[in-house]
Amino acid sequence: MKGRPSMRGPMLLTALGLAMATTYAAPPQTVYRCGPDGRVYSQTPCADGKPVTIDDPRSASQQQAAREAAERDARLARQLTEERRQREAAAAGQGLGGIKAAPATAGKASAAARNTETMPTAGDPLMSPPMRSPAASAAK
Repeated sequence: MKGRPSMRGPMLLTALGLAMATTYAAPPQTVYRCGPDGRVYSQTPCADGKPVTIDDPRSASQQQAAREAAERDARLARQLTEERRQREAAAAGQGLGGIKAAPATAGKASAAARNTETMPTAGDPLMSPPMRSPAASAAK
């Protein structure tokens, strides 16, 4: 029987796939909806609980497709996270608009220059009027 390919391999894989597909399909479960508003769920019966049957109406192939889509989405999310981290690491040495940040010594000099400047006064026409809280207005 050398010239003819064996059908055992594909048949065995098909049987194994069917066995695995039926393993994933869980039997319907009863869950109890409890609490005054029915917002608490429990697997054990409760005094004021109402049974709710939980089952997955999707076929085995639909469930498998959903699992594959979830895995694909998780891979894409990991990839996008890694790309974002690489962009953030590359941009760490740059300031706004892609302009390289000034050296640390220049920052100290500009901080010293800012300390010598005067802050605007309350009479400055460019400043907005002071905010008043409602409590302060009611106290008057």
